[in-house]
Amino acid sequence: MARARLPVGRIGDELGEAELGDERLSRRLSVLAERALEAPEAGFPQMVASDAELEGVYRFLSNERVSAEGILAPHFAATLDRAAAEQTVVVVHDTTSFEFGGASPRKGLGLMIGNGQGFFAHVALAVAPGESRLALGTLGLEHWPRHTRKGSNHNKHTRKDQQRESLRWGRMLQHVEQQRAGRFSCIHVMDREADIIEVLLDARRLGARFVIRSAHDRALHGGDHLRDRIAGLEPSVRKQVKLNARGDRGRPGVVRKRHPKRSARTATLGIAGCAVELSTGLYHRDQPPVAVNVVHVRELDAPHDEPPVDWLLCTTEPIDTAEQLMAIVDAYRARWVIEEFFKALKTGCALEKRQLESYRALTNALALFVPVAWRLLLARSLARTHPQAPANLLLTPIQLRLVTHQLQLTTAPVTLEQATYAVARLGGHLRRNGPPGWQTLGRGYEALLLMQAGWRAAVAAGAL
Repeated sequence: MARARLPVGRIGDELGEAELGDERLSRRLSVLAERALEAPEAGFPQMVASDAELEGVYRFLSNERVSAEGILAPHFAATLDRAAAEQTVVVVHDTTSFEFGGASPRKGLGLMIGNGQGFFAHVALAVAPGESRLALGTLGLEHWPRHTRKGSNHNKHTRKDQQRESLRWGRMLQHVEQQRAGRFSCIHVMDREADIIEVLLDARRLGARFVIRSAHDRALHGGDHLRDRIAGLEPSVRKQVKLNARGDRGRPGVVRKRHPKRSARTATLGIAGCAVELSTGLYHRDQPPVAVNVVHVRELDAPHDEPPVDWLLCTTEPIDTAEQLMAIVDAYRARWVIEEFFKALKTGCALEKRQLESYRALTNALALFVPVAWRLLLARSLARTHPQAPANLLLTPIQLRLVTHQLQLTTAPVTLEQATYAVARLGGHLRRNGPPGWQTLGRGYEALLLMQAGWRAAVAAGAL
């Protein structure tokens, strides 16, 4: 991405275009977005200057005329513009859950694991192609509460509700395809949960490009099965990739099983591909088989005590050359960007700590923080890919002054890289430990916000 296209505009300007039916609501959204970007992890009381302003925030988030879709509409439009400047982008789809504590039920929230309450969100995130993998913003958001336990079999309505949840993958694919309307090309990337025949049929009907990780040993047209077909493939390409460490602390059992713990390492991947025709199954037997290319990616010489990388990717992309096979693997590897985006929402923006009492208020808060989390993710990525970008992508002028004073720096951070590491130092990060993570950055932001609150109090008292 060229420097001229770096999205450095004010986030309030982007969200200020929201049409909420009242100009005052749009102005309040713009101001609140700017405050949230200044203090992403702070509670709403710490973001605002007075009790009256805080009451205005709560009224805004609970307002019946305000919706997540309305808040995000201008952000989606701006993301489409950024994607059009790239010509071809990767659109990563994924689902996450937001869980909220407290003994008192919150209006409209659904059931979660154990006795928790919360809701789910499904997101489409646009990512620039290539090694930079810069997040360009979100293109779609769905959210819903679940009022029955997943896997419950106590009635047919429960099963139908859970089957309908799976249709979100096809709906979001169709939504993105309609919104891009020929302005740019995109490759939809989805994990194993999207390995649903309806999604493949939707993609074929829309002419959409995709890379979807297979979860099932699907039957092939003619009677064979997918795993049998790839069993004899010898890798035609070898590629070394860096794997990030992955822990299992605090993760549900089903997630740990699907994504087991692993150490950081450089893995040598063997890559092979072939063309197949997938059977559409009994429920769609009137449909012709789905022709896809299949790319098998497996780790060669993996450590004995850890599961090897083993991906089976179904794709519309060509597989004739080594470059084409590696491009498919690189497109799938962009999936980690949306995982970082969810961490930015949960840790960087502390969404699950918000003391809001209804589903409407919490989903409106989610919409408010979606572009904030994107900007935080972008800033951290740019610190790596564009370290000389200006520091004000991350910190306000007052925050730059405060961090300079607190860390006893001779000069204020000028570049984005300097600003990122300065915040991380406030959170206890040591540069020799490598790039800072979300928890370290979150602690650093929290320390910076406390300093900012003290500075504001001193200004209000006339001490400065």
